[in-house]
Amino acid sequence: MNTKQFIAGLAILAAAGSAMAVTPYPPETPFVSTKSRADVQAELVQAQKDGSLAVASNSYPVVAAAGKPVSRAEVVSQVSKAEPSVYSGN
Repeated sequence: MNTKQFIAGLAILAAAGSAMAVTPYPPETPFVSTKSRADVQAELVQAQKDGSLAVASNSYPVVAAAGKPVSRAEVVSQVSKAEPSVYSGN
């Protein structure tokens, strides 16, 4: 009895595994280029010249610094003067 259950379990496992391996997702479509290598390189040079494509680097983008520090009392007064909102519970 135990051997029959083991074989049945292997058969079910094999069937489930083969059902998942039918087709890849997303479907593979062949890529066909419409431009030559020289065309792509010329576009790259032009984009770098006009600034629409930054040169690859390992630097992070510059983030503007925050303004002057605000005290807790100033923040509380700004919140109390603001319009009531759903999020503030007013």
